[in-house]
Amino acid sequence: MGRRVYYTLIASLPPLPRFDQAVRLPISRERLESRRRMLDPEDDALLERAVAFLAWERDPAIRTDQDRAQDFKRLEEMSDHPGLWALLEFPVNQRTLMAALRRRALGRAAPAAGEAWGAGPLVRHIVKNWGDPTFKLGALHPWVSDAKGHLEAGEALALERLLLNLLWERLARSPYACDFGLEAFLLYLLKWDIVQRWLSYSREGAVVRFEELVMEVTGEQG
Repeated sequence: MGRRVYYTLIASLPPLPRFDQAVRLPISRERLESRRRMLDPEDDALLERAVAFLAWERDPAIRTDQDRAQDFKRLEEMSDHPGLWALLEFPVNQRTLMAALRRRALGRAAPAAGEAWGAGPLVRHIVKNWGDPTFKLGALHPWVSDAKGHLEAGEALALERLLLNLLWERLARSPYACDFGLEAFLLYLLKWDIVQRWLSYSREGAVVRFEELVMEVTGEQG
């Protein structure tokens, strides 16, 4: 895709406010989808694989293990594209760590080999260090201790704020924040998703979401 087209695409996107200061989304999902029509087929196919990440942990009550396994496979395939994977690696690791924390908080054993539960480079390390409070990742991911505390205390909104703030700050530091390319568009989509998620949460909504994610881990979907 020509660089000029990406300049046009990125320049057409309104600035996103910080998620916890937003009162509304500056652009709708429908308008974002219309912007994607500017992409050539190859870039759009790459973006589609990355956007599958945004569906992970959505609608847990209707997603099967097979669905999640396919999502994880698509995510791991993104490691073949360094620029896109640089944006996805932290949120993938974050969600995998949270899936492990939720599972362990429920007293469940470490995932069995071949079980669809997480993605990315930390999966084997987490299983190997299941008994450690932070899976021996506290130095690399110091937020895990705080997340564990919020999870065990049932502090759903505080946990969500912690996770979204970590992700927002990581994305804000990305070198692609000032770029004009496919990575810059994916970065925008990821930040848009954070704003949308936060705006959708009331205190009660966060509790419902918390309960849905527990259901996902326990396999108690309807």
